[in-house]
Amino acid sequence: MNEAFEKIDMEKRDRIINCAFKEFSKYKFDKASTNNIVKDANISKGLLFYYFNNKEDLFKYLSEFCVNTILEEIKNNIDWNITDIFERVKQAVFFKMKITERYPYIFHFGKLLFDSESKDVIFKNKDLMELSSKIYSYNIDFTKFKEEVELKKAINIIRWTLEKYGEESSNRFKGIDKEIDYDALLEEINSYIEVLRIAFYKGEYL
Repeated sequence: MNEAFEKIDMEKRDRIINCAFKEFSKYKFDKASTNNIVKDANISKGLLFYYFNNKEDLFKYLSEFCVNTILEEIKNNIDWNITDIFERVKQAVFFKMKITERYPYIFHFGKLLFDSESKDVIFKNKDLMELSSKIYSYNIDFTKFKEEVELKKAINIIRWTLEKYGEESSNRFKGIDKEIDYDALLEEINSYIEVLRIAFYKGEYL
């Protein structure tokens, strides 16, 4: 991480990060313009390059920041005592959505990162890989699933459904100034979970 950049006023730092996330997400690395970033962030180009040697250096910083921010938000907030897989994943999705309040384009940048040559930043982060696996396995009560259900496939369907929901919800609220109604979002998530519970759980757990 860039120590000088980390020490500046948080509001200013987040403004630069968000403008950079937006620019790279919209135009990808090759076509992203540092001129657009400094204009949107209302800073001088000289100041940007005081903190970062070049566009590559900025992209590298954002890559590490993106992965570490998501990792810390989920790791520090999730309740590992919850043994129901739906409640566990719902927590993870909810905390990921809350990150977009502060960093609206973080998951768009993350998708770009995953599709780019820099995706090693994700796969080489052992903590992130372990966390992803832990969410769907650690202390989960798998006895709730129907006997005939193929567990691995069921878990994949649960993960794909709720993570896709989180992604689409983030898209819906991107750029909206009004406060996000998290109670409404949780109610909507629960409606999807109810369908999945009926599909995969034994009757006594519905």
